[in-house]
Amino acid sequence: MARKPVDSITGDEIGLFLADLSSANIRLQKLSGNQTFQKELSKLSAAQLKKASEEIRKYSESLAHFCEILSPAKLEKVQITLGRSDSIARYFTFLFANRPRMKMSELDSSPFYGSGVYAIYYTGNFEPAYEKLKCSETPIYVGKADPKDPYAESTFAQGMALHTRLREHLKSLNSAALDPAAFEYRYATIQSGLQASVEEYLIRLFSPIWNKEVKICFGIGKHGDSAKTRGNKRSPWDTMHPGRAWAKDTVEDQNSRYIVEEKIATHLQDNPPIRNKEELLARLS
Repeated sequence: MARKPVDSITGDEIGLFLADLSSANIRLQKLSGNQTFQKELSKLSAAQLKKASEEIRKYSESLAHFCEILSPAKLEKVQITLGRSDSIARYFTFLFANRPRMKMSELDSSPFYGSGVYAIYYTGNFEPAYEKLKCSETPIYVGKADPKDPYAESTFAQGMALHTRLREHLKSLNSAALDPAAFEYRYATIQSGLQASVEEYLIRLFSPIWNKEVKICFGIGKHGDSAKTRGNKRSPWDTMHPGRAWAKDTVEDQNSRYIVEEKIATHLQDNPPIRNKEELLARLS
């Protein structure tokens, strides 16, 4: 049966369509709290869940467009949002500080959507140079993950940027035989476009020793330079924690392990780690 042109649809048909939407919404609300439904969902494969999520997303976009058509008032996207400034970055950092810390060893079993900023914390016993960072609120590394769509307005549209980036770091830890259980992470999803300014503020606040901006033990963020084609020296991070494939092919260190350890000791003496959350929040107030 041929589909009717939009201009030939009657008011009664629109009324029936809206009634169907209302019924569908009621069913969805009932299903979301139904334990049997949740149990059946858990039996679906990852591929099936992904396909269902994509279909629901497309449906929600169509509904949003339909709402715009129905609305008697003009609908527009937000024209002005919070800009780049320390006051805004400090506000986001305050919210970030109140986010829970989670174990890197459990990252693979806890996927999540969203882009924004994250921090990695050392909690182990294997590296004396990092001893002062233990049981503190000073991360060993701070980073950002950009959204899949720079204009994304939801975590789903942003993609799994944060989780993917953290998994890259987890892979580096494993390659260097560093126990993931000795590290924790904290993350916060952020409005698309603001992640860079918040990351910059976090780096200035904490001066994390693994960040390239601090110029001490940088290199964990490297994605795999080829020593044969670029002739790079081995990064301080790879000197401290050998094991990544591309670093093995590099002949020369940028700094010896002894020099890196000295720089870490001096830095942590000049920039004492923030002892607890109360001290951190006090700095942000």
